Amino acid sequence: MIIGATRIKVASRNGPHALIRHVFHGTDNESIKIIQGGKYAVRAAHEDARAAGRTYSNRHFSVSPEESTTREQAHGVFASIAGEFGFNLADATIVEHHKPREGDQGYERHWHMIVPEIRRDGTTLDSRFMKPRQEKLGRLAEIRLGHPITQGKHDRAVLAAMEKENLPEAQAFAEAVRWREFGPGAGEPKAAYSANTHQILRRNGLKTPQVKAAITAAWQARSDENPLSFKGMLHACGIDLISGRRPGAWVAAVGGVEITAIHRLLRVKQVDVEAEMAKAQKRQAPAWTRQEGGYEALSPQGKERAEAAYVTFRQVYEKARGHEYPHGLHDYVQWCQKQEARKPYHERAARPETAKVPEAPAARPEPQAPKALPLPDDPAALRRIIGVPRWSERNRDPDAIAAAYQGQVNKAREKAEAQLERAEAAIERTAPSDKIADGKALGKLADIAAGLTIKLLNVVLRPLGIPITWEPSMGAARIIGQNPGNPSAHEAAHRDAEEIREKLVQMATPDAIRAKAAEVAAARQAEHDAWMDSTAPARMKLAEIEARLEAERIEAERRAKAEEARQAAALAAKERGAVEVDLPDFEPETDILRGLEI
Repeated sequence: MIIGATRIKVASRNGPHALIRHVFHGTDNESIKIIQGGKYAVRAAHEDARAAGRTYSNRHFSVSPEESTTREQAHGVFASIAGEFGFNLADATIVEHHKPREGDQGYERHWHMIVPEIRRDGTTLDSRFMKPRQEKLGRLAEIRLGHPITQGKHDRAVLAAMEKENLPEAQAFAEAVRWREFGPGAGEPKAAYSANTHQILRRNGLKTPQVKAAITAAWQARSDENPLSFKGMLHACGIDLISGRRPGAWVAAVGGVEITAIHRLLRVKQVDVEAEMAKAQKRQAPAWTRQEGGYEALSPQGKERAEAAYVTFRQVYEKARGHEYPHGLHDYVQWCQKQEARKPYHERAARPETAKVPEAPAARPEPQAPKALPLPDDPAALRRIIGVPRWSERNRDPDAIAAAYQGQVNKAREKAEAQLERAEAAIERTAPSDKIADGKALGKLADIAAGLTIKLLNVVLRPLGIPITWEPSMGAARIIGQNPGNPSAHEAAHRDAEEIREKLVQMATPDAIRAKAAEVAAARQAEHDAWMDSTAPARMKLAEIEARLEAERIEAERRAKAEEARQAAALAAKERGAVEVDLPDFEPETDILRGLEI
């Protein structure tokens, strides 16, 4: 059971709005149920903390169990949190979320508890050693509910706290800790993803649970009948495997962002992942990918294996992308066969009886770059394939990059100059100095009298050429020795000052900054051009579809206007016909009048 906590600052730009949006309106949840409290309580706590001039307004606890937990059991966990941190549970806002977990990892329900940082008596919630205390509450809940005991970073501190409080659960937890120290799971636990990785992927429209589910599905789908290797399957889904910093380690990366080590995410040995990557270099492609003619030309056994590979790849793709695979079985089979046909001869896994030695290896054409699957006709799917460029126009401008670098250098220079001033002050403070005698009133008066006497004598003796050169201090401080200062600190301050001066001298000049900015801009422009080239087909097709849709819209509007004009003309003609029928016929009456006149 994972119990986490964050403190919401009063001075934050979003205030409690981001917390309220996540807890009360989270779009990733199937259902949200408010058990206690509400938004008004969160806002009221924020306003009270602001009026009181406090730093924090609310504390947000999250309770995520690994196995099935009832609401009553969760309420016991809430009560233990309230007792540990010293607040009244009735003042808390509790919300239950229902969210299906990727790959059935963890229980589908979790809870959020928001507590005001200011208690009823005006004091602030205890925040000392929050993380170890949260881990202690999580371990106690797991032992009491019979859940598997999670390994934490502060296990030793948690065990010490349990033993100090004489808790009966301390013995069971001590056995678990002892087994972890000497068993196969020894070592400090490390999170699969860092918080920064979560945020970077979220800004790029990705989610870490989907990436983990896709990698797990691809690892389980390893098969000789699958046309794509473990690495190739993930690459087709947008997840790349790159060599890690440690020898033999492989790291998953998405869009240039390193996610985590594969063996740590899959919870397997590093040698197993390394063996799988080496095996992929020697594996043979399935027989149905070495044929031609698409799906219809395959044998019944080949169709069955192709369908199984298609289902497997579609599952991995949907887990990675979060939406349906946009291509059918026939397109997938043709793509796999084309990919196999484009391989160089020495990489093809042809059977011995069908292998043909090329007549002129030197004249063999260069292998072409693999082509992607047929582009879908859905504009939304095309936009997802195109994505967004990594570098904007401003981030590719050498002047803008140079200005940003210059600002960083200026900040570093100001910081170094401030450090130099402190070092020079330390030099003066620790240097040897004159020891001055304590001033006595009588001694000062004697010095003043002696000074006046000597000045008067000089007035008389100077014309005779016998001046008195000695002059008393005239009441000033008298030096009677010298203080040694602090030699070690004085030398250390001198060394610090020299290092800072050398650092200031070595700082980048404006010319060097402009050269570096031009280099970075060229690299970013090259990356942008590569993105433009790779997405050119999709962008052209999207432009054609949008142009066709726009033309159809204009034509529909034109036809609607024409139909409207035709209906208006028909109505006007009908109205004119009605007027002519209603008018009296004057011709017979005229003839009658003419007859009468005659």
